[in-house]
Amino acid sequence: MNLVILTQVGGILKPFAWIFGKIFNWLYELVALTGIESIAITLVLFTIIVKMLMLPLTVKQQRFSKLSAKMQPELNAVTEKYKGKKDETSQRLAAQEQQRVYDKYGTNPMSGCLPLLITFPIIIAMYRIIYAIPAYVDKINVLYTSIAEAAMGQEGYFEFFKNSAETLAVSIKKWDETGANVFTVTHVIDILTKFGTDNWAGLIETFPALNTPQITGSIDKINSIFSVFGMNILNSPSYYAKQNGFFNVALWVPVLAVVTQLGSSLLQKTQNKTPKGKKDDNAMAQSMNSMLYIMPFMSGIFCYGFSLVIGIYWIIQTVISLVQQIFINIYLDHTDMDAYIEKNAAKIAKKRERMGVLQNSSQVSNLAKYQTKSIDYSQSAPVKTTSSYASMGSSSAKNAKKNASAKADSSTDNASDDIKVKAPENKSISGYANLLKRD
Repeated sequence: MNLVILTQVGGILKPFAWIFGKIFNWLYELVALTGIESIAITLVLFTIIVKMLMLPLTVKQQRFSKLSAKMQPELNAVTEKYKGKKDETSQRLAAQEQQRVYDKYGTNPMSGCLPLLITFPIIIAMYRIIYAIPAYVDKINVLYTSIAEAAMGQEGYFEFFKNSAETLAVSIKKWDETGANVFTVTHVIDILTKFGTDNWAGLIETFPALNTPQITGSIDKINSIFSVFGMNILNSPSYYAKQNGFFNVALWVPVLAVVTQLGSSLLQKTQNKTPKGKKDDNAMAQSMNSMLYIMPFMSGIFCYGFSLVIGIYWIIQTVISLVQQIFINIYLDHTDMDAYIEKNAAKIAKKRERMGVLQNSSQVSNLAKYQTKSIDYSQSAPVKTTSSYASMGSSSAKNAKKNASAKADSSTDNASDDIKVKAPENKSISGYANLLKRD
């Protein structure tokens, strides 16, 4: 898997990453004022603050989940009612009935998606910051810059960092901007960001001139900043497994990642459980339930291969989310959901009234009577055939037309004198056109 580690993320994620990068940098400097420079402590504070900022969206999402569990039996009943019916009419009626259920509970299918759509770029931007901490934390950037500039002054630095990038799965395809086999300082920093204990040792061994108090001091400082319980969290659990076997503290990170996410999944499952006696036949719901148990183990596999800083962040944010979820559930349990539903339904009705949208099915039914498909062709209608005009001489054509107009005006009083025409069996344009051919 290739990871493109940019100095700072661009594109649509740039504003999110910039804002949270500033928060992360501010927190790091705040922690440094205590005399302790630690990425782990900063990471805990950073995750708490971001989770608090996202709390309104989290409450909205969990409230929708609670509503979904409440109205799911009714939605399932609609699905069962139209099960196996693939015709357009049945599909339309099913959609209308489902919409009535959403209207009844004062919500809509997109209510649960909107918070996710907003939080998704935030979560991705946060991961990008964790992947490229030197790009956002000024004091750490200074340390990496001093090492990068010294290394770039060594002969053969390009080949060394190119090989390091390949080993560390950093894509450099678009980095050779000058075409002269050179890297910029930011490119070298991006590669150094992935360095663990062995990589730093290999750098000094390859370039002995870098073995100076300034460079080794910067490296030691970086190792200290990224150290937890004597482990460099830039290394992965798999690295420590190779070094010390499977009985080491680092392996607790993927294990705890699995346990904490399983706990979160079970709590979410309990919150959204289907009422007793109701079977959840919704294929999407069943798929989501399966993912609740699969994803924790997938995260454990990822945490085993990724650097410890990613695994630690994963655990911290899961634990904080779990605590938030418990307190939000308590809050929602003490909230009058019926009053909330009634309030939301009133808002939707008022909004549709302003837009001129019909509110009840009887109005829609009445409107449907005016559609072409609802016209009753069995009733008589004053129609004149072409042959009746053709039988008249050219001299009396005008009189015939006048008579036709007069008969049309008096058709309401004397409808029996007019020709009655039934709708053709083939109700198409050609079918109606054939009426003119009839004599």
